[in-house]
Amino acid sequence: MQIQQIQANMPNLGTVTASLMVPAILYLHGKRLWYAASIPMKTLGKFVTTSAVKKKNAVIIKADIKNRFLDKGHKEEIKGYIKEEDEYIIPPVTLVSYDELTFKPFTFGQEGEMTQEQLREQLESVGSIAGLLVIPIDYEFECLDGNHRTVAIRELGAEFPEAITGGNILLNIVHETRKRKIRQDFVDVNKTAKSTSPSINTLFNTRDPLAGAVTDVMEGSDYLEAVTELLATSVSKNSKDIYTLNNIKNVIIEIAGRDSQSGASGEKAVSKMLKSDPELKGQLYINANLFFQELKRNKFISGCLSNPEKTPEIRNESVLTSGIGIVIASRIAGIIFGTFVDEEQIKRELERLFNFDWSRSNPIFLGKVVSDDQRLLVSRESINTAAEAIKNHLKY
Repeated sequence: MQIQQIQANMPNLGTVTASLMVPAILYLHGKRLWYAASIPMKTLGKFVTTSAVKKKNAVIIKADIKNRFLDKGHKEEIKGYIKEEDEYIIPPVTLVSYDELTFKPFTFGQEGEMTQEQLREQLESVGSIAGLLVIPIDYEFECLDGNHRTVAIRELGAEFPEAITGGNILLNIVHETRKRKIRQDFVDVNKTAKSTSPSINTLFNTRDPLAGAVTDVMEGSDYLEAVTELLATSVSKNSKDIYTLNNIKNVIIEIAGRDSQSGASGEKAVSKMLKSDPELKGQLYINANLFFQELKRNKFISGCLSNPEKTPEIRNESVLTSGIGIVIASRIAGIIFGTFVDEEQIKRELERLFNFDWSRSNPIFLGKVVSDDQRLLVSRESINTAAEAIKNHLKY
């Protein structure tokens, strides 16, 4: 980082009440004045009023509600994340001030204090002004966005202070007294946020051992990256891709002996296993690579690889070229890996699995994962029923 010093005039530091002066930036946003300031994380809870967990049978004064109730589970997730990750990233907390705050702008060269008119003109000209924000030591802001973050940080300060010692957090503060506007701001600030897809989480979350295993398998394959949709949650109708990144993750979960359709519990179980057992991680990588090597020999998959233009057509003919098909196949593969030890025997069993008739017209699929009009029936029950039928057919 390169630092260049700029000499600024020191503003008048006198205040009527005992106050803290925090370096801040005053800026225009949505036709309102906002302040951006950074404070130590250990002091955050002292200045912010947050909502609590909803108590059973408690009387709720609806007119006083300005934020959602606290989700204890989400709060604990944030605490766990901060404790585990040294290089954590916590988004800014957005606060409402019911009172007008005093702001002392830095000036450069000019004589005297800046008038309100000069301040407004400069803001409209350059967008922001640096200075000092005066906060009375007993002042409390209303939390608009960041309720769970604030409570998590406050509790960490008492329970595990070393996790936040030396850390700072950015505050965005607006002066607002209109209750309806505050409620609307809460809706708006959440409306503009978009949750990341499972595929994005798998691709970018390098801290998660399961996501790391998916990346390792993808990089170790000579064809998977070319036929896998990395960002979207589904493969579009005319795409040349066969699977999504989330489908690949489901394969690894199933090969590890867990149910990929059981929601977060299956993922968490495999992540925990991988984190605590390095040998399992290595074996799972070997098994997953064997699975995808043999998968490539299946007539539908090899057809997509040899003629990508025909991939959409082939996907419509096969169960195996779908997300539920690959889950069914990997569930059977999990049984194979758990039953046989010799690698050559495992390869032979995987060959049997992929030589099975995976076409949608196969009677074994009809009424289970394929409807009368050849559409795929996507449900946990349909996957379980079809997997059981194939397992019995192959005599496992």
